[in-house]
Amino acid sequence: MVGVNFFGNFDLASLSIWLFWGFFALLIYYLQTENMREGYPLETEDGAEAANQGLFPVPKPKTFDLPHGRGEVTVPSQANEDAHRRKDLAMARTAVSEGFPHAPTGNPMVDGVGPASWAPRRDVPELDGHGHPKIKPMSGNDSFFVSAGRDPRGLPVVCRDDQVVGTVTDMWIDEPEQMVRFVEFEIAPEHGSGKRLAPITMVKVTDRWVDVTSLNSHQIDGIPTTKSGAEITLLEEEKITAWFAGGLMYR
Repeated sequence: MVGVNFFGNFDLASLSIWLFWGFFALLIYYLQTENMREGYPLETEDGAEAANQGLFPVPKPKTFDLPHGRGEVTVPSQANEDAHRRKDLAMARTAVSEGFPHAPTGNPMVDGVGPASWAPRRDVPELDGHGHPKIKPMSGNDSFFVSAGRDPRGLPVVCRDDQVVGTVTDMWIDEPEQMVRFVEFEIAPEHGSGKRLAPITMVKVTDRWVDVTSLNSHQIDGIPTTKSGAEITLLEEEKITAWFAGGLMYR
């Protein structure tokens, strides 16, 4: 009778568990190959293709349409890899084997290697969901104000070597996240010229000054600048943050 002995002695529970394991295996395969759209095939530190490429193959190229009219990107593709690869880095091997650190051969802060390394991200601002730049100066924006803590604007900027190198003039905020990303300061004439941005995570705001904990005074004028006084690009964010991080080692 249908519904009673249609399947006979067939084990439906066994079928269910094997279907689940099959689906799970396919899911792992799909997720792993999708994860390999950038950075693959694997290479050695000299740029040659690595002998061990792993169990999973590189997926076929897929083209993604970027939002807000920013074109499209195809991954994996050699053109995309070349666009995001820095060439002729001033570094040298410290060992014959793979996996050992490289030693800088020039000025590591300027060359952007080691702790001061940066990736060639797109030289365009990061956008919010409405297509507007996320990070903007707080000045002139009446929607934001300092609700807690010390407002750093007007405070002197002090470096690691206890030199006053400038004065805070503004804060740059991430509007969607509603948080400060950078502190803007005017460099004192004896240490350089112009305005620079310091990542809020790399400074300490006190009641009397803003302490730059990773840089000495002679490194202030070398902080990378922005093309615009009203927005910052992904590449500029990368380089500025790398400069402050590099100062922790390269003094």
